[in-house]
Amino acid sequence: MNLDILKDKKILFVEDDELIINSIEPVFKKVFQNIFMARNGEDGLNLFKENQDVDFIITDIKMPKMNGLEMIEEIQKIKQNIPTILITADGEYDSFLKADELGVYRYILKPLDVQEILEAIIKHIENN
Repeated sequence: MNLDILKDKKILFVEDDELIINSIEPVFKKVFQNIFMARNGEDGLNLFKENQDVDFIITDIKMPKMNGLEMIEEIQKIKQNIPTILITADGEYDSFLKADELGVYRYILKPLDVQEILEAIIKHIENN
């Protein structure tokens, strides 16, 4: 896996689960020079407004204040076509339909595998 192509990418990572944050954040900070972290969709949206040159969004669906799908919908009103990975433990069909409607690039089910996330981002970069 060629992690060098990720070095200059800006990532918005939105997750409310402390265990996931604590396991993924150290890896992401080594791989990406610019990572913006939020613990709910509302904070994620505000971070995006301050950093609109984000290259990739990785977000949970179910979070307090604003869920990931609502956040993506609001972000798309500001800027379209930002590749997004949804991470979820939720197999709810309606959520996947909404995510598809919003053009989500990929779904990754919990428990998370950091390598799977990185490979998905690399694959998207190489194919676009």
